[in-house]
Amino acid sequence: MKKYLSILSSTLAATLIFASCSTSSHVEVAQGVNFANYKTFGFANSKGVKKSDRADNEIVDNNIKNFISADLEKQGWQETDQQPDVLVDYNVVVEKAVRQQTDPVYPYPYSSYFYSPWRHRMAYFYSPAFLGGFHTYNVPFKQGTLTVNMMDAKTNKLIWQGWTKGEVDSKNVTTNEMKGDVKSIFSKLDLPKINS
Repeated sequence: MKKYLSILSSTLAATLIFASCSTSSHVEVAQGVNFANYKTFGFANSKGVKKSDRADNEIVDNNIKNFISADLEKQGWQETDQQPDVLVDYNVVVEKAVRQQTDPVYPYPYSSYFYSPWRHRMAYFYSPAFLGGFHTYNVPFKQGTLTVNMMDAKTNKLIWQGWTKGEVDSKNVTTNEMKGDVKSIFSKLDLPKINS
């Protein structure tokens, strides 16, 4: 029984660890967009007033931009502030959310003595722990959403958008949290190869 409980506990722990580490992302592409027409990019509002939906820390804000730049440059695009083909922007939203969690319930093992009228003596009774069911409850947490937008600089129309959601430790996002999110989003951006 103890071996069974140990295996079940290890399985549940591994499942929770895997679920907490995985990051799912989603993308939308405007119909008819030909990414072969784009070779350069720049960040929108780079010289303007700081936007309220950006990271609340200048270091994190710059790191997010660096992560985005690195991913785009790996695919052949070049960053420029001189009439780029594509304007890139991002926003971060942290809000309260609730998730359901289910835990197994095991009654405590117990033992007792009782008088047996058939044996005319005291008898010993032992009840081991067993799976008595499952307990489901709500767990509040903070959910962060990172959204990356790409706009055609000439038409100012949105051509690509990627976003991902995940649990964050506080009301402000951190560099480590955003690094994985950016990587997850841009793993779904498949740009055509640029001939040098």
